[in-house]
Amino acid sequence: MNGVIRMPQIGRKLIDVKFGFALMRDRRVPLRCKAGAFLIGLLLTGIVETLEIPVEGMLAAMLPVLGIAGDFAIDGAELVAGPILLAHVLLPWIAPKDIVERIRAERSGDPGAKGPVVDV
Repeated sequence: MNGVIRMPQIGRKLIDVKFGFALMRDRRVPLRCKAGAFLIGLLLTGIVETLEIPVEGMLAAMLPVLGIAGDFAIDGAELVAGPILLAHVLLPWIAPKDIVERIRAERSGDPGAKGPVVDV
């Protein structure tokens, strides 16, 4: 499989934030996968913040009071929401494939899905 890019199957989204939220809430997904996704999201957000420094500096110089206040507000929102959203986007790619496929099948309503057994 060298040099082959796996594409999602028909009907699956490449980026599915709702499915990422479902994986984040599911107890079958290991905590290390969730923490790893969050750390990668934090790293990517930090890279984006670093790349924004020249533009933010020019904006703060052109609009001294409004530019600095807006910069702090936007940076704060990015530092909170960025890692969380990126973690939910990355989690389906980081979590173990068998767990991801099982949860995906359960969410799709597949009658052959191996879900948790509930004793009534």
